[in-house]
Amino acid sequence: MELTTLPLEAELATVAENAEPGRTAQIAIRHWGWDGRGGATLEATGREFGGITRERVRQLCERLATRIRSAAAGEGTVERAGGAGLATPIPAPALERALLQAAGAAPTTAQDLARRLADEHVTARPFDPHGLLTAARVLGHEAPFILETLKDVRVALPDPPDPTADTGQVIAAIVDTARALVRRAGAARVREVTGQVAATLAVWVDDDLVTAVVSELEDFVWLERRSGWFYLPSVAKNAVASRVVKVLSVAGRLDLTDLHAGIRRDERMKDFVMPEYILGELCRRIPGVAVEDGRVHAREPIRPRDVLETTEMTLVRILLEHGGAMERHALETLCLAAGMKASSFNNRIAYSPIITERGYGRYGLRGNGSTARPGWAGDAAGEADSGPARDHVPRPGDLEHFQPPRRR
Repeated sequence: MELTTLPLEAELATVAENAEPGRTAQIAIRHWGWDGRGGATLEATGREFGGITRERVRQLCERLATRIRSAAAGEGTVERAGGAGLATPIPAPALERALLQAAGAAPTTAQDLARRLADEHVTARPFDPHGLLTAARVLGHEAPFILETLKDVRVALPDPPDPTADTGQVIAAIVDTARALVRRAGAARVREVTGQVAATLAVWVDDDLVTAVVSELEDFVWLERRSGWFYLPSVAKNAVASRVVKVLSVAGRLDLTDLHAGIRRDERMKDFVMPEYILGELCRRIPGVAVEDGRVHAREPIRPRDVLETTEMTLVRILLEHGGAMERHALETLCLAAGMKASSFNNRIAYSPIITERGYGRYGLRGNGSTARPGWAGDAAGEADSGPARDHVPRPGDLEHFQPPRRR
């Protein structure tokens, strides 16, 4: 079979076997990554092939490379002095197509390039680009890219580098921006990351590059691929996730619309622009939280004192002691008497996600807080929660906020 008809893996295996059939070729193919698996260290390769030494693996690979070049020289290819390389590359049609693909794809991630090679039928399956670099070196071709690891992401960067932009800086900024957006807004969109990086660095950034980079992060999760919403669970202090847990600690179970409104109360959440259905997808991925039929609930009761601040605990305790809702003046009077500062009260009553306005100057706990399970009031006061978990479903007449508001 001619090389022109072979995928890259088969082409490189044929080149190696033609120079030295058998075990030596297999050792070199594994070490160089010509099988598309990304290569292996000298030590790891030696272990795979019966425990031979690192030095012996190196010797065998060098011998095979020399024989490949010698065979090419015998066919009329001019070899450089000292055998360092070939003035005329050894013909390898699949490798040449793969290098052309890499030139057009870079900058991108190693995984994205591997998939592209398979999608274009240059390789039989996703092919780690490390094998392209070693094949180019052994067969005398110029590689149009280099592999680097930036922010824990393996990337293929143009070689020579783009003179108009620091590509490595762009990729690092993509990772940092994605994590910052998820921290502030709960989740992020690809196009928003693209826009912020482009504006910050004053360079052109492609959505495809952003998608390739963020989707290679170890903890990456799509919330909706079509619109580009994604989530990074490992991001600490996720502002939306923390507010979801706060609300559920007092609400028990509530509508997604109500939860969305609670999060939006805080003026610091100006970056919270996700639609309700994306919030639902995010909630499904928060440990211990479930979404069913448009309602959100905690799988196990969450103790308010574990997630609320002291001022919020005071509000919960006082509201629970007074049926779950109070007029603002009466609520403020009791909160100040409990030691809360006026500025703290004003801030919490205006921005806390656990608080909802009931109309006519009345405030209460969001969701089902007014029918909290036994023990919640004690828990809010700092006492141990000894009551069993019970799921109370509000019914008309049971809750104060179902009753008509009083007229002044």
